[in-house]
Amino acid sequence: MSEKPWSESLDEMLAKLNNGDFVDQSLYEFEKTINDSVLGTQKKTTKRGNVYSTTNYKTVVPHISRTVENAKYSSRYLHIVNCLENIVYDKYPESKKEGYQKAITYYLEEIKKHQNSLKAFDQQVSVDMATYKNKVRTSNTDDYLRGYYDALLMMKKILNNSKLAKLAELANKVGK
Repeated sequence: MSEKPWSESLDEMLAKLNNGDFVDQSLYEFEKTINDSVLGTQKKTTKRGNVYSTTNYKTVVPHISRTVENAKYSSRYLHIVNCLENIVYDKYPESKKEGYQKAITYYLEEIKKHQNSLKAFDQQVSVDMATYKNKVRTSNTDDYLRGYYDALLMMKKILNNSKLAKLAELANKVGK
């Protein structure tokens, strides 16, 4: 017996939905029906035989090249600025890229104001993250906001990595 393509299952589910066949089902039963027929595990054949797999779509996130991120810097400020200026946007959706770049530009300007007080800058990023997290939750279609929030997550990561790099450098000096 051959498997139906997922598109046929989807067509059948939509036809049943239009006919009202799911009216008597509880929400749990309806969800189980959908998962079993449309979203469930798809069978895939490989050289080793049948393998069941599910895939989740995940957006590609901009990144910093390892050479830039792992380089030695004389200060946390230089580390952060260099990382922010060397973000790679390979395959990042254009709809989110504008918000991401706007946030990075804004925080590059802000960090220049806080060169001597990175703790205040870190607190500002944390407050902005909380604000934008709530905005992203309420707006499920605004890619600009999602890109901006992704940039805030990257900022937090860069701040933490710069702090860890300085701590590791200090530990090496003390250990000598």
